[in-house]
Order: sequence, then C-alpha cells, then structure tokens
Amino acid sequence: MRRLPMGGEDLKTAAAWAKDLGVPEKKLKDALKTAGIEPDAKKGVCAYYSKVSAERVKKTLK
Repeated sequence: MRRLPMGGEDLKTAAAWAKDLGVPEKKLKDALKTAGIEPDAKKGVCAYYSKVSAERVKKTLK
C-alpha cells in the first residue's frame, strides 16, 4: 500500500468507483473484500483504489 500520489494515477474511493461503474456500492465493497484486494493507497481512514482494481472486481460482479 502506498500514499496518495500527487497526480497521474486515477485513485478513487470504492463509493466513487461504484458510481462510475454503475454498480451498487455495497456490492463493490463486498466484492473487494471477498477478492482480498487491498487499497492501492490510504489517506487516514480512507481507502483508495485504482481503476485496474475496480475493473477487476467489476468483472466478478457480472
């Protein structure tokens, strides 16, 4: 896990990715936990995921 970068990578919270991907937030969060995917970055208590992580989990939701 790393700290939030100043720019470049597109990191968002699970809630933001759920909205962007058109899936329910709870389903995405549960899928992340079930798949054992760790946050790509953390800032305080907030967990941020990259687009690659979010897309990988979205495939399991279908």
